[in-house]
Amino acid sequence: MGNMKAHNRKNRIWFSIILSALVLLLGTVITGGILMLRFDRSIRTEVSIEAGEALPGVSAFLESENSSVRVESGLDSIDTKVPGVYPVELAWGPFHKTTYLTVRDTVPPTGEVQDLLSETGVEHPVTDFVVNAEDITSVVPHFVKTPDYQTEGVQEIEIFLEDAGGNRTYLTAELTLYDPAYEPKIRGLRNQTVFVGESIAYRPGVTIEDPMDPEAQLSIDNSKVNLEVPGSYPVVYTANDKYGRTCSETVYVKVEELPENYADRQLLDELCTELLSELITDGMTDIEKTFAIFRWVRRNVPWNGTRTIRDEVAEALEGLQGHSGDCFTHMITCKALLDKAGIENIQIQRYPGPGKHFWLMVHIDGEWYHLDPSPIYMHQHVGFLETDGELEMFSAAIRPNYYAYDHSAYPETPLTSPAKATYKNGDYYLKLEEQ
Repeated sequence: MGNMKAHNRKNRIWFSIILSALVLLLGTVITGGILMLRFDRSIRTEVSIEAGEALPGVSAFLESENSSVRVESGLDSIDTKVPGVYPVELAWGPFHKTTYLTVRDTVPPTGEVQDLLSETGVEHPVTDFVVNAEDITSVVPHFVKTPDYQTEGVQEIEIFLEDAGGNRTYLTAELTLYDPAYEPKIRGLRNQTVFVGESIAYRPGVTIEDPMDPEAQLSIDNSKVNLEVPGSYPVVYTANDKYGRTCSETVYVKVEELPENYADRQLLDELCTELLSELITDGMTDIEKTFAIFRWVRRNVPWNGTRTIRDEVAEALEGLQGHSGDCFTHMITCKALLDKAGIENIQIQRYPGPGKHFWLMVHIDGEWYHLDPSPIYMHQHVGFLETDGELEMFSAAIRPNYYAYDHSAYPETPLTSPAKATYKNGDYYLKLEEQ
Protein backbone atom coordinates (compact mmCIF):
# COMPACT_ATOMS: atom_id res chain seq x y z
CA MET A 1 0.00 0.00 0.00
CA GLY A 2 2.81 2.41 0.83
CA ASN A 3 4.50 1.79 -2.46
CA MET A 4 1.32 2.56 -4.36
CA LYS A 5 0.87 5.89 -2.60
CA ALA A 6 4.45 6.84 -3.36
CA HIS A 7 3.95 5.91 -7.02
CA ASN A 8 0.79 8.00 -7.33
CA ARG A 9 2.48 10.97 -5.69
CA LYS A 10 5.32 10.67 -8.18
CA ASN A 11 2.88 10.55 -11.11
CA ARG A 12 1.12 13.66 -9.90
CA ILE A 13 4.43 15.48 -9.72
CA TRP A 14 5.29 14.56 -13.29
CA PHE A 15 1.84 15.47 -14.46
CA SER A 16 2.18 18.86 -12.85
CA ILE A 17 5.57 19.35 -14.45
CA ILE A 18 4.30 18.32 -17.86
CA LEU A 19 1.18 20.43 -17.50
CA SER A 20 3.23 23.44 -16.50
CA ALA A 21 5.54 22.87 -19.47
CA LEU A 22 2.58 22.58 -21.81
CA VAL A 23 1.04 25.72 -20.41
CA LEU A 24 4.35 27.53 -20.78
CA LEU A 25 4.80 26.23 -24.33
CA LEU A 26 1.27 27.14 -25.25
CA GLY A 27 1.78 30.58 -23.87
CA THR A 28 4.98 30.96 -25.82
CA VAL A 29 3.30 29.80 -29.04
CA ILE A 30 0.37 32.11 -28.52
CA THR A 31 2.64 35.00 -27.73
CA GLY A 32 4.83 34.22 -30.76
CA GLY A 33 1.78 33.96 -32.96
CA ILE A 34 0.50 37.24 -31.71
CA LEU A 35 3.87 38.88 -32.33
CA MET A 36 4.16 37.28 -35.74
CA LEU A 37 0.70 38.47 -36.67
CA ARG A 38 1.53 41.91 -35.39
CA PHE A 39 4.74 41.97 -37.46
CA ASP A 40 2.99 40.63 -40.53
CA ARG A 41 0.30 43.28 -40.33
CA SER A 42 2.83 46.06 -39.91
CA ILE A 43 4.47 45.29 -43.27
CA ARG A 44 3.09 46.84 -46.46
CA THR A 45 2.59 44.32 -49.27
CA GLU A 46 4.04 46.65 -51.92
CA VAL A 47 5.96 49.90 -52.16
CA SER A 48 6.19 51.81 -55.46
CA ILE A 49 8.76 54.34 -56.64
CA GLU A 50 9.36 56.13 -59.94
CA ALA A 51 12.25 54.88 -62.02
CA GLY A 52 15.44 56.68 -61.11
CA GLU A 53 14.40 57.57 -57.58
CA ALA A 54 16.62 56.60 -54.62
CA LEU A 55 15.99 53.28 -52.89
CA PRO A 56 13.54 53.66 -49.99
CA GLY A 57 14.48 52.99 -46.38
CA VAL A 58 12.93 50.34 -44.10
CA SER A 59 10.32 52.75 -42.83
CA ALA A 60 8.79 52.97 -46.30
CA PHE A 61 7.74 49.33 -45.99
CA LEU A 62 6.12 49.76 -42.52
CA GLU A 63 2.66 50.89 -41.64
CA SER A 64 4.07 52.38 -38.46
CA GLU A 65 7.54 53.14 -37.18
CA ASN A 66 9.49 50.20 -35.78
CA SER A 67 13.22 50.72 -35.41
CA SER A 68 13.77 47.00 -34.72
CA VAL A 69 12.74 45.95 -38.23
CA ARG A 70 15.65 45.45 -40.59
CA VAL A 71 16.18 44.60 -44.27
CA GLU A 72 17.34 41.03 -44.47
CA SER A 73 17.98 40.87 -48.26
CA GLY A 74 16.96 42.07 -51.74
CA LEU A 75 16.93 45.84 -51.44
CA ASP A 76 20.56 46.72 -52.19
CA SER A 77 20.59 44.70 -55.41
CA ILE A 78 17.74 46.62 -57.05
CA ASP A 79 18.60 48.89 -60.02
CA THR A 80 15.96 51.63 -59.96
CA LYS A 81 16.65 52.45 -63.61
CA VAL A 82 15.10 49.12 -64.58
CA PRO A 83 11.33 48.91 -64.09
CA GLY A 84 10.05 45.74 -62.44
CA VAL A 85 8.74 44.13 -59.25
CA TYR A 86 11.46 43.10 -56.80
CA PRO A 87 11.13 40.98 -53.59
CA VAL A 88 12.51 42.49 -50.38
CA GLU A 89 12.89 40.37 -47.21
CA LEU A 90 12.37 42.13 -43.88
CA ALA A 91 13.14 40.74 -40.39
CA TRP A 92 12.09 41.53 -36.83
CA GLY A 93 13.78 39.39 -34.29
CA PRO A 94 13.21 35.80 -35.38
CA PHE A 95 10.37 36.77 -37.72
CA HIS A 96 10.77 37.25 -41.51
CA LYS A 97 8.41 38.72 -44.09
CA THR A 98 8.74 39.15 -47.89
CA THR A 99 7.31 42.31 -49.43
CA TYR A 100 7.80 43.88 -52.86
CA LEU A 101 9.31 47.03 -54.29
CA THR A 102 7.76 48.07 -57.63
CA VAL A 103 9.84 50.35 -59.85
CA ARG A 104 7.44 52.12 -62.20
CA ASP A 105 8.24 54.24 -65.29
CA THR A 106 5.41 56.66 -66.05
CA VAL A 107 7.40 59.52 -67.60
CA PRO A 108 7.77 59.40 -71.41
CA PRO A 109 11.19 59.97 -72.94
CA THR A 110 12.29 63.19 -74.60
CA GLY A 111 14.38 63.60 -77.72
CA GLU A 112 15.04 65.38 -81.00
CA VAL A 113 15.10 64.21 -84.60
CA GLN A 114 16.69 65.68 -87.71
CA ASP A 115 15.73 65.84 -91.38
CA LEU A 116 17.79 63.79 -93.79
CA LEU A 117 18.87 64.35 -97.39
CA SER A 118 19.85 61.21 -99.25
CA GLU A 119 20.10 59.53 -102.62
CA THR A 120 17.29 57.22 -103.67
CA GLY A 121 17.91 53.57 -102.88
CA VAL A 122 19.99 54.26 -99.77
CA GLU A 123 18.27 52.95 -96.64
CA HIS A 124 18.75 54.63 -93.27
CA PRO A 125 18.19 53.10 -89.83
CA VAL A 126 15.92 55.03 -87.54
CA THR A 127 18.93 56.06 -85.46
CA ASP A 128 20.13 58.25 -88.35
CA PHE A 129 17.13 60.49 -87.74
CA VAL A 130 17.44 60.66 -83.94
CA VAL A 131 19.68 63.44 -82.65
CA ASN A 132 19.22 62.52 -79.00
CA ALA A 133 16.89 60.52 -76.80
CA GLU A 134 16.74 60.99 -73.03
CA ASP A 135 15.04 59.00 -70.28
CA ILE A 136 16.03 57.55 -66.90
CA THR A 137 15.48 54.12 -68.44
CA SER A 138 16.71 52.71 -71.73
CA VAL A 139 15.15 54.20 -74.90
CA VAL A 140 14.67 52.50 -78.29
CA PRO A 141 13.54 54.46 -81.38
CA HIS A 142 11.16 52.95 -83.96
CA PHE A 143 9.61 53.95 -87.29
CA VAL A 144 5.82 54.17 -87.22
CA LYS A 145 6.01 53.13 -90.89
CA THR A 146 9.12 52.12 -92.80
CA PRO A 147 10.13 54.94 -95.22
CA ASP A 148 10.03 54.54 -98.99
CA TYR A 149 13.67 54.79 -100.04
CA GLN A 150 13.04 54.38 -103.76
CA THR A 151 10.86 57.35 -104.72
CA GLU A 152 12.37 60.79 -105.27
CA GLY A 153 10.73 63.55 -103.29
CA VAL A 154 10.07 64.75 -99.75
CA GLN A 155 8.24 62.50 -97.31
CA GLU A 156 7.23 62.90 -93.68
CA ILE A 157 8.74 60.30 -91.37
CA GLU A 158 6.98 59.44 -88.10
CA ILE A 159 9.22 58.12 -85.31
CA PHE A 160 8.44 57.12 -81.76
CA LEU A 161 10.82 56.80 -78.81
CA GLU A 162 9.85 53.98 -76.43
CA ASP A 163 11.34 53.63 -72.96
CA ALA A 164 11.61 50.54 -70.76
CA GLY A 165 8.26 51.35 -69.17
CA GLY A 166 6.49 51.28 -72.54
CA ASN A 167 6.00 55.07 -72.61
CA ARG A 168 6.16 56.58 -76.11
CA THR A 169 7.00 59.98 -77.51
CA TYR A 170 6.15 60.65 -81.18
CA LEU A 171 8.33 62.89 -83.36
CA THR A 172 8.29 63.88 -87.04
CA ALA A 173 11.17 64.39 -89.46
CA GLU A 174 11.50 64.86 -93.23
CA LEU A 175 13.34 62.58 -95.60
CA THR A 176 14.32 64.16 -98.92
CA LEU A 177 15.39 61.70 -101.58
CA TYR A 178 16.90 62.66 -104.92
CA ASP A 179 17.93 60.55 -107.88
CA PRO A 180 21.62 61.25 -108.58
CA ALA A 181 21.15 60.01 -112.16
CA TYR A 182 18.51 62.64 -112.95
CA GLU A 183 19.63 65.60 -115.04
CA PRO A 184 17.81 68.94 -114.90
CA LYS A 185 16.13 69.76 -118.21
CA ILE A 186 16.60 73.10 -119.92
CA ARG A 187 13.48 74.26 -121.74
CA GLY A 188 12.97 77.02 -124.30
CA LEU A 189 16.38 76.80 -126.00
CA ARG A 190 16.51 77.89 -129.61
CA ASN A 191 19.01 78.99 -132.23
CA GLN A 192 18.98 82.70 -133.02
CA THR A 193 19.94 84.85 -135.96
CA VAL A 194 21.05 88.47 -135.70
CA PHE A 195 22.75 90.97 -137.93
CA VAL A 196 26.23 92.38 -137.38
CA GLY A 197 26.22 95.00 -134.63
CA GLU A 198 22.89 93.98 -133.11
CA SER A 199 22.48 92.95 -129.50
CA ILE A 200 20.94 89.69 -128.39
CA ALA A 201 19.12 88.42 -125.32
CA TYR A 202 20.05 84.91 -124.23
CA ARG A 203 17.81 84.36 -121.18
CA PRO A 204 14.18 85.15 -122.18
CA GLY A 205 12.03 82.07 -122.46
CA VAL A 206 14.66 79.69 -121.10
CA THR A 207 13.61 77.77 -118.00
CA ILE A 208 14.87 74.81 -115.97
CA GLU A 209 12.69 71.79 -115.27
CA ASP A 210 13.78 70.25 -111.98
CA PRO A 211 10.98 69.01 -109.70
CA MET A 212 13.32 68.68 -106.72
CA ASP A 213 14.87 72.13 -107.00
CA PRO A 214 12.66 74.93 -108.37
CA GLU A 215 15.56 77.35 -107.79
CA ALA A 216 18.12 75.45 -109.86
CA GLN A 217 20.70 77.84 -111.32
CA LEU A 218 21.24 78.52 -115.00
CA SER A 219 24.56 79.73 -116.37
CA ILE A 220 25.08 80.89 -119.95
CA ASP A 221 28.46 80.84 -121.67
CA ASN A 222 28.32 83.13 -124.68
CA SER A 223 32.03 83.95 -124.59
CA LYS A 224 32.60 82.65 -128.12
CA VAL A 225 29.95 84.88 -129.71
CA ASN A 226 31.29 87.81 -131.73
CA LEU A 227 28.44 90.05 -132.82
CA GLU A 228 30.77 92.11 -135.02
CA VAL A 229 31.88 89.26 -137.28
CA PRO A 230 29.56 87.07 -139.39
CA GLY A 231 29.58 83.43 -138.39
CA SER A 232 27.88 80.71 -136.36
CA TYR A 233 28.77 80.71 -132.66
CA PRO A 234 27.98 78.20 -129.89
CA VAL A 235 26.22 79.27 -126.70
CA VAL A 236 26.36 76.76 -123.86
CA TYR A 237 23.56 76.65 -121.30
CA THR A 238 24.28 74.79 -118.05
CA ALA A 239 21.80 73.96 -115.29
CA ASN A 240 22.96 73.09 -111.77
CA ASP A 241 20.76 72.16 -108.83
CA LYS A 242 21.48 72.03 -105.12
CA TYR A 243 21.99 68.26 -105.25
CA GLY A 244 24.99 68.57 -107.54
CA ARG A 245 23.12 67.39 -110.63
CA THR A 246 23.91 69.18 -113.87
CA CYS A 247 23.28 69.21 -117.59
CA SER A 248 24.47 71.30 -120.51
CA GLU A 249 22.90 72.14 -123.87
CA THR A 250 24.36 74.03 -126.83
CA VAL A 251 22.56 76.31 -129.28
CA TYR A 252 23.97 78.55 -131.95
CA VAL A 253 23.84 82.24 -132.73
CA LYS A 254 24.15 83.04 -136.40
CA VAL A 255 25.55 86.49 -137.10
CA GLU A 256 24.81 87.74 -140.63
CA GLU A 257 25.87 90.73 -142.65
CA LEU A 258 23.38 93.59 -142.76
CA PRO A 259 21.10 93.20 -145.79
CA GLU A 260 20.86 96.05 -148.27
CA ASN A 261 17.28 96.74 -147.26
CA TYR A 262 18.04 96.62 -143.50
CA ALA A 263 15.53 98.80 -141.69
CA ASP A 264 16.39 101.65 -139.40
CA ARG A 265 16.40 100.26 -135.84
CA GLN A 266 16.77 103.71 -134.35
CA LEU A 267 13.50 104.71 -136.01
CA LEU A 268 11.83 101.61 -134.57
CA ASP A 269 13.02 102.54 -131.09
CA GLU A 270 11.76 106.10 -131.49
CA LEU A 271 8.32 105.00 -132.73
CA CYS A 272 7.96 102.48 -129.87
CA THR A 273 8.92 105.12 -127.30
CA GLU A 274 6.46 107.64 -128.74
CA LEU A 275 3.55 105.19 -128.88
CA LEU A 276 4.16 103.78 -125.40
CA SER A 277 4.06 107.29 -123.95
CA GLU A 278 0.43 107.39 -125.11
CA LEU A 279 -0.50 103.83 -124.11
CA ILE A 280 1.25 103.47 -120.74
CA THR A 281 0.52 105.53 -117.64
CA ASP A 282 2.07 105.55 -114.20
CA GLY A 283 0.79 102.87 -111.86
CA MET A 284 -0.17 100.39 -114.57
CA THR A 285 0.43 96.72 -113.79
CA ASP A 286 2.21 94.45 -116.26
CA ILE A 287 -1.15 92.92 -117.15
CA GLU A 288 -2.58 96.37 -117.94
CA LYS A 289 0.50 97.35 -119.96
CA THR A 290 0.33 94.12 -121.95
CA PHE A 291 -3.38 94.63 -122.63
CA ALA A 292 -2.85 98.21 -123.81
CA ILE A 293 -0.23 97.04 -126.31
CA PHE A 294 -2.28 94.02 -127.39
CA ARG A 295 -5.39 96.16 -127.90
CA TRP A 296 -3.50 98.77 -129.97
CA VAL A 297 -2.01 96.17 -132.34
CA ARG A 298 -5.34 94.43 -132.86
CA ARG A 299 -7.16 97.69 -133.56
CA ASN A 300 -4.51 99.47 -135.64
CA VAL A 301 -2.75 96.85 -137.77
CA PRO A 302 -5.24 95.52 -140.36
CA TRP A 303 -5.06 91.93 -141.58
CA ASN A 304 -4.31 91.47 -145.29
CA GLY A 305 -3.17 87.86 -145.66
CA THR A 306 0.32 86.50 -146.17
CA ARG A 307 3.18 88.92 -146.85
CA THR A 308 6.64 88.16 -148.13
CA ILE A 309 8.71 90.57 -146.03
CA ARG A 310 10.35 88.76 -143.15
CA ASP A 311 12.84 91.29 -141.79
CA GLU A 312 11.69 91.75 -138.20
CA VAL A 313 12.51 95.43 -137.94
CA ALA A 314 10.92 96.22 -141.28
CA GLU A 315 7.75 94.36 -140.34
CA ALA A 316 7.55 96.05 -136.93
CA LEU A 317 7.90 99.44 -138.64
CA GLU A 318 5.10 98.48 -141.03
CA GLY A 319 2.85 97.68 -138.12
CA LEU A 320 3.75 100.75 -136.04
CA GLN A 321 3.08 103.00 -139.03
CA GLY A 322 -0.42 101.56 -139.39
CA HIS A 323 0.18 99.44 -142.46
CA SER A 324 -1.57 96.12 -142.88
CA GLY A 325 0.15 92.80 -142.44
CA ASP A 326 -0.23 89.16 -141.51
CA CYS A 327 0.20 87.27 -138.23
CA PHE A 328 3.98 87.77 -138.39
CA THR A 329 3.49 91.52 -138.65
CA HIS A 330 1.11 91.55 -135.70
CA MET A 331 3.42 89.37 -133.62
CA ILE A 332 6.62 91.32 -134.29
CA THR A 333 4.92 94.71 -133.83
CA CYS A 334 3.54 93.60 -130.49
CA LYS A 335 6.94 92.16 -129.54
CA ALA A 336 8.76 95.41 -130.31
CA LEU A 337 6.38 97.32 -128.03
CA LEU A 338 6.57 94.72 -125.26
CA ASP A 339 10.39 94.74 -125.42
CA LYS A 340 10.46 98.49 -125.09
CA ALA A 341 7.95 98.35 -122.20
CA GLY A 342 10.14 95.83 -120.37
CA ILE A 343 7.68 92.91 -120.62
CA GLU A 344 9.65 89.70 -121.17
CA ASN A 345 8.37 87.72 -124.17
CA ILE A 346 9.32 85.07 -126.71
CA GLN A 347 8.18 84.21 -130.23
CA ILE A 348 6.37 81.01 -131.15
CA GLN A 349 5.79 79.61 -134.65
CA ARG A 350 3.30 76.89 -135.50
CA TYR A 351 4.99 73.51 -135.84
CA PRO A 352 4.00 71.23 -137.35
CA GLY A 353 0.85 72.15 -139.16
CA PRO A 354 -0.54 73.59 -142.36
CA GLY A 355 0.84 77.01 -143.26
CA LYS A 356 2.48 79.33 -140.79
CA HIS A 357 1.24 81.16 -137.76
CA PHE A 358 3.16 83.32 -135.29
CA TRP A 359 2.31 84.46 -131.78
CA LEU A 360 4.03 85.26 -128.45
CA MET A 361 4.41 84.07 -124.90
CA VAL A 362 4.65 86.76 -122.21
CA HIS A 363 6.07 86.55 -118.69
CA ILE A 364 3.58 88.04 -116.22
CA ASP A 365 3.95 87.86 -112.43
CA GLY A 366 6.34 84.92 -112.59
CA GLU A 367 4.27 82.83 -115.04
CA TRP A 368 4.18 82.42 -118.83
CA TYR A 369 1.03 82.90 -120.93
CA HIS A 370 0.19 82.87 -124.65
CA LEU A 371 -0.54 86.15 -126.39
CA ASP A 372 -1.87 86.20 -129.98
CA PRO A 373 -2.16 89.79 -131.25
CA SER A 374 -3.39 88.73 -134.70
CA PRO A 375 -7.12 89.54 -135.13
CA ILE A 376 -7.87 86.72 -137.59
CA TYR A 377 -10.45 85.02 -135.36
CA MET A 378 -11.38 88.01 -133.24
CA HIS A 379 -15.07 87.01 -133.07
CA GLN A 380 -14.32 83.43 -131.99
CA HIS A 381 -11.17 83.86 -129.96
CA VAL A 382 -9.31 86.69 -128.20
CA GLY A 383 -5.91 85.20 -127.42
CA PHE A 384 -4.95 87.31 -124.41
CA LEU A 385 -2.97 85.60 -121.61
CA GLU A 386 -4.15 82.14 -122.68
CA THR A 387 -3.11 78.87 -121.08
CA ASP A 388 -1.86 75.78 -122.91
CA GLY A 389 -5.21 74.12 -122.30
CA GLU A 390 -7.19 77.03 -123.73
CA LEU A 391 -5.15 76.99 -126.95
CA GLU A 392 -5.76 73.25 -127.30
CA MET A 393 -9.50 73.76 -126.79
CA PHE A 394 -9.59 76.45 -129.49
CA SER A 395 -7.68 74.29 -131.95
CA ALA A 396 -10.01 71.36 -131.31
CA ALA A 397 -13.16 73.47 -131.68
CA ILE A 398 -12.32 75.92 -134.49
CA ARG A 399 -9.27 74.89 -136.48
CA PRO A 400 -7.24 71.72 -135.90
CA ASN A 401 -3.52 72.29 -135.17
CA TYR A 402 -3.92 76.06 -135.34
CA TYR A 403 -1.76 76.41 -132.23
CA ALA A 404 0.43 73.33 -132.74
CA TYR A 405 4.00 73.81 -131.49
CA ASP A 406 6.87 71.97 -129.81
CA HIS A 407 5.85 72.16 -126.13
CA SER A 408 9.25 70.94 -124.96
CA ALA A 409 10.92 74.06 -126.38
CA TYR A 410 8.75 76.55 -124.46
CA PRO A 411 7.77 77.12 -120.83
CA GLU A 412 4.59 75.56 -119.50
CA THR A 413 1.68 77.80 -118.53
CA PRO A 414 -0.38 77.61 -115.33
CA LEU A 415 -3.81 75.96 -115.48
CA THR A 416 -5.65 79.27 -115.15
CA SER A 417 -5.16 82.82 -116.40
CA PRO A 418 -5.14 85.98 -114.23
CA ALA A 419 -7.01 88.06 -116.83
CA LYS A 420 -9.04 87.87 -120.03
CA ALA A 421 -9.81 90.22 -122.91
CA THR A 422 -13.21 90.27 -124.59
CA TYR A 423 -14.22 91.65 -127.97
CA LYS A 424 -17.49 93.54 -128.24
CA ASN A 425 -18.83 96.19 -130.61
CA GLY A 426 -15.48 96.60 -132.35
CA ASP A 427 -13.31 97.04 -129.26
CA TYR A 428 -11.46 95.02 -126.62
CA TYR A 429 -12.04 95.08 -122.88
CA LEU A 430 -9.89 93.79 -120.02
CA LYS A 431 -11.39 91.60 -117.32
CA LEU A 432 -9.31 90.50 -114.33
CA GLU A 433 -10.14 86.98 -113.18
CA GLU A 434 -10.89 86.28 -109.53
CA GLN A 435 -8.08 84.24 -107.96
